[in-house]
Amino acid sequence: MSEPILLVVRRGALRRFHTLQRKTSNLNVKVIWDRREGPRRQAERPVTQNRRAGDRRGDHGFTWSVADFSVAEASPQKK
Repeated sequence: MSEPILLVVRRGALRRFHTLQRKTSNLNVKVIWDRREGPRRQAERPVTQNRRAGDRRGDHGFTWSVADFSVAEASPQKK
């Protein structure tokens, strides 16, 4: 069976979360809460070189701001 489609719901959007769970209950969909609380990896001290290529958090798309959820892309399988 293929991986379920992942719907990530904005924190606090209880009605949206429960509605999505109910309406997708017979589909291969997993509804989860957004776990992020704020910016990640805030430096405690200055760094000489930032080796990160960029923020992995991409744009959520229009459904995030309009409907409080986003469809997450499947992450590549680790071998």
